[in-house]
Amino acid sequence: MDIMPILRAIVMLWTALLGRNAESRYLARFSLLDRIAKRLGFRLYNRNLYWLLDRDMMDVWRQFAPHAPHITDRKYILFSMACATSHLPGDTAECGVFDGGSSFLMCVANADKSGDFRHHVFDSFEGLSAPDVVDYPDDVTAYKWHKHDLSVPLSQVQANLNRFSFVEYYKGWIPDRFEEVAGRSFSFVHIDVDLYQPTYDSIAFFYERLVPGGILLCDDYGSTICPGAKKAFDEFIADKPEKSVIHLTTGQGFIIKQA
Repeated sequence: MDIMPILRAIVMLWTALLGRNAESRYLARFSLLDRIAKRLGFRLYNRNLYWLLDRDMMDVWRQFAPHAPHITDRKYILFSMACATSHLPGDTAECGVFDGGSSFLMCVANADKSGDFRHHVFDSFEGLSAPDVVDYPDDVTAYKWHKHDLSVPLSQVQANLNRFSFVEYYKGWIPDRFEEVAGRSFSFVHIDVDLYQPTYDSIAFFYERLVPGGILLCDDYGSTICPGAKKAFDEFIADKPEKSVIHLTTGQGFIIKQA
């Protein structure tokens, strides 16, 4: 029997608890947890990162979720992109809003925008439409969507965003109400509708109305639970000047509109 792995684990545990300084204890705890996570099929990668210590961002998020212990990496990316595009002309939009958390961050980032600025919210407020075959994941550990999953009523979202006077709500199945904003331009669009067809329809509509330098962000692009979302974005962008989607390790994917 090879006892070396056992001895290494004992040394690591001792260092994690009684190491010579805070740095060595921190690194040992991270390594120990990372090894356990890998045995269970997961990975840890958030270590020594500034965004985890961003108190200003946490203060913003707790205005929406007062009891949240932390902000997720995807929400942090979204807020950063919303802030980075807030100087551009045009509105913002979100397709698939759930409880309004992402729209809240988009509104905070653009709250001081001048002119006739609007944030447009598109959702059935009845959950997902019926998934198609392309939306069924190959990953046996992945959740399989059902019609009406993720349903949050319009009244709850309106209550969560009631501090912002520039929010417009469009209740209906995507893309039924898109034409109501056909004459608007957009600096930042967030798409979080999980399934192939509404993802494709959202990208196809808003891409043409995105200003140069504007960002189109898909929350589900890299998720094995949402294979249809990746297929939709890849298919649409293949013959466009941007050529391909920038895939983030958070599972999000985005493009920056070319001039």
